[in-house]
Amino acid sequence: MRSVRSLDEVDESFLESPAWILYFHQRKISARALATLQKYVTEGGGILAIHSATASFKDCPTYFEILGGRFVSHGEVTRFELIPNKDDKLFRDFERFEVRDELYIHQLNPQIQVHFIAQTDRDPIPVVWSYSYGAGRVFYAMPGHCSETMNNRAYQRLLLQGLRWVSAGQKVE
Repeated sequence: MRSVRSLDEVDESFLESPAWILYFHQRKISARALATLQKYVTEGGGILAIHSATASFKDCPTYFEILGGRFVSHGEVTRFELIPNKDDKLFRDFERFEVRDELYIHQLNPQIQVHFIAQTDRDPIPVVWSYSYGAGRVFYAMPGHCSETMNNRAYQRLLLQGLRWVSAGQKVE
């Protein structure tokens, strides 16, 4: 496994990888890095995006199209439950679980498939989704601001399931 601090460090050898994990918060993306990311996903690559990945590159419509959602706002760190969509084959054996994290609000592509929501006093908030982009597979999980969340066994299991899906290219139903 290789890691980089910026998509600008990604070279052609990364195009061979079964999946990329995006877990960063950056303001600008170069045209070359965006083209490499878009090529990778369009040609069948898998993306597992975590937390602030959707808050990055907010002025880049193509990046938003690739991830299926763009960060709009968040409140304070709070406890909330992740509630699975029980009609969903990918997560049908998951139960509700609680995390303490930032609850992001997103502008969403209507084509995403929501796997988990957080129920609030108002409307349910999509917090985990998958999305197809070209021949590629994108999986986004909103929690990830707090180390407590990243150490949560249920959340680790959720991320592993998402990584397996983007890596294997299984169709989500």
